[in-house]
Amino acid sequence: MNAPIWRGRTVPIEPAFVDEVALRAAATHAHRLAVVDARTGRGLTFGELHDRSRLFAAGLVERGVGRGDVLGMVAASSPDYAVALYGALAAGAAVASANPALTAAELARQFACTGPRLVLADRWSRAAVEAALCASGNSAELHSLDDDLADLAALPSGPVPERDPDDVALLFPSSGTTGLPKLAVHSHRGATAFLHAFTTVGPVHETPADVVGLVVPFTHLYGTGILSHALSAGATVVTWNAPGFDLEAFLRLIQDHAVTVAPVTPPVVLALARSPLVDRFDLSSLRQLISSAAPCPTGLQDEVEARLGCQVVDSLGSTEAWCYGPPADPPIRGSVGTVGPNMEAVVVESGTGSRLGPDQPGELWVRGPQVMRGYLNGEDTSAAPDGDGWLHTGDVCSLSARGNISLIDRVKELIKVGGYSVAPAEVERELLAHPAVADAAVVGRPDRELGEVPVGYVALRAPVEPSELQAWLKGRLASWKHVRDVVVIERVPRSPTGKVLRRELIDRERKQAAAP
Repeated sequence: MNAPIWRGRTVPIEPAFVDEVALRAAATHAHRLAVVDARTGRGLTFGELHDRSRLFAAGLVERGVGRGDVLGMVAASSPDYAVALYGALAAGAAVASANPALTAAELARQFACTGPRLVLADRWSRAAVEAALCASGNSAELHSLDDDLADLAALPSGPVPERDPDDVALLFPSSGTTGLPKLAVHSHRGATAFLHAFTTVGPVHETPADVVGLVVPFTHLYGTGILSHALSAGATVVTWNAPGFDLEAFLRLIQDHAVTVAPVTPPVVLALARSPLVDRFDLSSLRQLISSAAPCPTGLQDEVEARLGCQVVDSLGSTEAWCYGPPADPPIRGSVGTVGPNMEAVVVESGTGSRLGPDQPGELWVRGPQVMRGYLNGEDTSAAPDGDGWLHTGDVCSLSARGNISLIDRVKELIKVGGYSVAPAEVERELLAHPAVADAAVVGRPDRELGEVPVGYVALRAPVEPSELQAWLKGRLASWKHVRDVVVIERVPRSPTGKVLRRELIDRERKQAAAP
């Protein structure tokens, strides 16, 4: 049989620059609020955001930071983050983002890959960034995003920096489908192809009347994508300038700022469905929740719609390809999305690559202008787009004849802890660094609130308490990467070639979860 290629609608796109697309509303809405920090109440209008980003760009050019350089951003979401993001892009630099909760060792590995010329840190990340730059031997300038932005600005002088839409714009940390974290490389052309296409998707269309409550970190591709999408539509973005998620603060943010649209992750959907805190706040302004970053059970979506009276839609995407499965129009419950504009998709049999037909489960491959260029420094070419441009997502899906996507499972090893990604290999490396551990494997355990959590299986060379191994990881890895349990086994199951037989351990976890 001739297996199909599913194709989304074709929409016209023109090569552009991320900062120009994101800030285009400044021309018509200069005096309207663009970004506000709900924690402090500080905000910037569209005109201020545009002008300050251009002044910051000029300051970077004066310091010799521009095309071909990388600016590192390790900070919580804030109006100043948006200024620095779009300013660095306007100067011609690429922006490499990192979560401020990462440890110095994790940041040092990223800095060694990106080689930033200048790094902006906030009060939450400053100490770790200083230690990371020292450990990586990087001589980048380090500045405070909280205090130094005005000092780094300058009046534009001379010609506008030369740029090309094919220049690298954004570097986002990703665990890919296997292995250690790496950095997905996105050009201006690819990122704006996504932004242009996303504006044509009816269920996620936003207007200047919308207020977007964005607590997904700007350091995550999901956060930067929604920030840029909302600003380009003239909507106001309300964020929270602190690491981590606080449900009560989120609910107050929605109430106090009359939020109409809120991008969330499944753990937040669960909290909105079940937490008694929800009843203490007026959330009547909400018209839509957009769930992404991990699968969200349809039952939870129904619960939230009944409780809050707003629409809940699902979508599918990745750090490597933005949102390639936006909601269908109208949304279809049970589907995580449909093939997005200008995108192509096939479903293939794992192992053989043979294409499958409608409603047959297999690995989802996607292709289109918004797919990343590859991983920085050519890391993990096996997980990069193949010679025909197909990105092997690692997701087991089926597609209906109409192109509606049902997410079934994951081929990839990645563990999804709420909206955060955990690469088992990274946690295993830290466990193996303990002198008592002979071998280690990390898998996900089903968890009611977070979807899944990391669990470590270890073979020992010397006696050690599981609690000691859990404590060992603290300070070495971000909190969401900590194993919630340590199981001591005689040997870690491996194939004859040495590959961890992770599926055996995953099956064991699922059987235990299903046991009465």
